[in-house]
Amino acid sequence: MIFGSTSWLDNLSVKWKILAPFCFLAGVVGLSLITLFFIAFSRYQDSVVEGRAEHLSNSIVYALETMQHHSELQRYVAIVGAEPDVDLLLVVDPISQEVLVSNQAIFRGVLASELSDPALSAEVLQGLKDASARAALMWGEMTASYAVVAPSLLTQEADLSETLVFVRLRTKSVTAQSSGMAQQLVIGLLAALALAMLIASKLLYDLVISPLSKLSSIAHARNVDPQTMAPFTRRLDEFGELARSVLHSFTEARENADRFEIQAQSDSLTGLGNRALFKERLQMALAHAERSGKLVALMILDLDHFKDVNDTLGHDVGDQLLQRVATILQETSRQVDTIVRLGGDEFAIIVDELERVDGVVVHANRILEALSHPQLIEGHEVHPGVSIGITSYPQDARDPDVLLKNADLALYRAKAEGRGNIQLYRHELHLKVIERNAIERDLRAAITNNQFVLYYQLKVDIETGGIAGAEALIRWHHPERGLIPPDVFIPVAEQNGSICNLTDWVLEEACREIRRVADAGLEPVSIAVNVSALDLRRPDFTDQVAATLVHTGVSPKYLEIEVTESTVMHDVDHVIGTLRRLRALGVSISIDDFGTGYSSLSYLKQFPVQTLKIDRSFVSDMTQDINSHAIPKLIVDLARNLGVSVIAEGVETEEQREILFSMGCTRAQGYLFSPPVPSAAFMEMLEDQVRFPRQCDELEIIEELTPISVA
Repeated sequence: MIFGSTSWLDNLSVKWKILAPFCFLAGVVGLSLITLFFIAFSRYQDSVVEGRAEHLSNSIVYALETMQHHSELQRYVAIVGAEPDVDLLLVVDPISQEVLVSNQAIFRGVLASELSDPALSAEVLQGLKDASARAALMWGEMTASYAVVAPSLLTQEADLSETLVFVRLRTKSVTAQSSGMAQQLVIGLLAALALAMLIASKLLYDLVISPLSKLSSIAHARNVDPQTMAPFTRRLDEFGELARSVLHSFTEARENADRFEIQAQSDSLTGLGNRALFKERLQMALAHAERSGKLVALMILDLDHFKDVNDTLGHDVGDQLLQRVATILQETSRQVDTIVRLGGDEFAIIVDELERVDGVVVHANRILEALSHPQLIEGHEVHPGVSIGITSYPQDARDPDVLLKNADLALYRAKAEGRGNIQLYRHELHLKVIERNAIERDLRAAITNNQFVLYYQLKVDIETGGIAGAEALIRWHHPERGLIPPDVFIPVAEQNGSICNLTDWVLEEACREIRRVADAGLEPVSIAVNVSALDLRRPDFTDQVAATLVHTGVSPKYLEIEVTESTVMHDVDHVIGTLRRLRALGVSISIDDFGTGYSSLSYLKQFPVQTLKIDRSFVSDMTQDINSHAIPKLIVDLARNLGVSVIAEGVETEEQREILFSMGCTRAQGYLFSPPVPSAAFMEMLEDQVRFPRQCDELEIIEELTPISVA
């Protein structure tokens, strides 16, 4: 599996992947050259030995041809055989196979027995058949023997026409000199091969490995400098192509990263910064202000009634309005200011390098003035309007999150003050938040521990003084703080959703009160329960009311549901459906605080309403300005024309009662007749059938509180 997808070769670096085959090839070439050298050297040794043997044979043959005496030949053979490279020298008679002359006397007469060997005799005979041929005979280990046929006579006694010469040499002695030269040649060859490998490796490193390593280090860098890549991008080889590809990839990746970073910190609709950029810039501004000693102001802006623009003119117009507001903010701010859109219709501006907070107030007034002018969008004249909350560093806080919270508190205060104004953060706002959080925490425990009690304020017939009904009002007796006014905990309950639980409790308790009145043998009167917008949006609210009536055994005609005018105008179609289902049960419907909202008469005709309640603000003004009679009189006439009854709330003086009666208003409620009283006092009033206002002064008033509704 050498060439498999995963092998040990995959773990090698590119450098060794290139050098390893090169070294292997160099080793194979080196071994091949050494092998070839030794083969050639072996053949060279053979040729040297053969030449030396031939030289000796020729000299003996020459001696046989020129010398006439056997003694001369012996001396000559002894001299020649005494040379260090001559191991054995024999002159043999081929017929008698007798050694005629030898450099070693012990071989005389001995060779005949060995020459009688069949194999050797055959070779000798073969050599004798061809007098001009020279046959090589191997005799013993590491020997070189040559048979030479000499056609000459030594002496007349010998009478030999042919003579056989045997020579055996010491090969090590013959090749000693050539072996030394061969060793020097091998060492030189290996040195040359090593030098060649070093030169080739240096060239390979300079031409391949070094550029590849530099490209690898550049590719691992977070930023690629085009100047650093220039020596590679100018090359025309594969490395140049690779470098250009790497540079192009890095450039494209950097452009994409920059683009993504801009998108991650910008608002796609307005082009301003977003919340991420806001946090980053605010941190930087605070750090710079800490070093320079300057002030940093944070403005939070929220468009007034922006939801109405989306609901009435559509989201396209709303988006264009946001874009127009973003442009105005940029035009009215300094270039160094950071302007962001936090989300929805909420914007923020970071103003740094301030000497005094007054500078940011001037800036905010300039924005307020610019956004007070109507904007023409798709043929619609839109009045944006804006509320602004301002906080500053380091006076208000030093932490970015706390600063943002403080600015939100100031913005909330600006909206509570009627919108379209500027509010600076004050510590009292923070205390109010702490108080609200405490109320919200204790409110959950109050619902669980049933710390609430229901009070009732009478509704009186102005003409007769008889009791025409009552309004159920909730009270909270806190175990530690005592009595907490409803205007403190009711808004908190509406914001956290617990108002629905309170409404269910009030419905249950009011129906039980109606049941107790009936069980006491008294004539039951209708009791009104205030419900909020959250209650009307509950899909099971009608079922909840019906279940409560059935559970307590109360007729629906004695239960009245009160809703404020602003409540019924929220999600009108859904509210109309809920009220019609309640009316179908037999429950009465009344609109509280009528005249303070923005209801349309066309919608009013669709509501299944039996009673309109004149708000206390109109009643209290009647004794101060005669012109203030117009609105209550208009409401009374409107109710008469619609065929519904009317009741005035907040009646505190006899003069107010007389004015209302003169207008045609027949029912009223207020402190002139009775403050809200607990269940026991309410039962006592029903039993005595008190005539107001004369007898009401004789009652023991347990508590005097301004009546407010649950909603």
